[in-house]
Amino acid sequence: MRNLRWKGSAFWQFLRYCLVGGANTLLSLLVLNVLLWGFPTKNVLILVVYNSVAYSGGAVTSFFLNKYWTFRRKQRTTRWEVVRFAIILTLEILYSNGLVWLAGKVLQPLITNPTLWGNASKLVAVACGAVLSYAFMRFWTFAGRSQDQPTQQELLPPFSREK
Repeated sequence: MRNLRWKGSAFWQFLRYCLVGGANTLLSLLVLNVLLWGFPTKNVLILVVYNSVAYSGGAVTSFFLNKYWTFRRKQRTTRWEVVRFAIILTLEILYSNGLVWLAGKVLQPLITNPTLWGNASKLVAVACGAVLSYAFMRFWTFAGRSQDQPTQQELLPPFSREK
């Protein structure tokens, strides 16, 4: 029983979320770097557009990995989950773009290489946005008890359950 409770704890859920986020960040950085290498820029607004494209790249993977693995929702995907996810994704892109813009402005005089500058700006945005994104997913997009968490009755010792 103790192992089941520990496995379903918020710590492990957040760790799984971070692993999914890490994979999506790698995908996003790959897309961002392809854009930066193919079309180098030092323009913050163009970097924001690149960030939007890169961030959107992992959205579908993020949805399914978070739904089925991070938050353990085994029921069929509902339209409402997709709508909530799309709303959250839009908000995440907006605040990520704001953070990329801000970091890009601050780092622009310090980093002359466009690829390094773009990556540093993106990583600042990822670091700042991770906790906010988790809270959105946990408490709104996939709100509720995951199916692998024990119910209160399952946590009670067998001798205390009513027969």
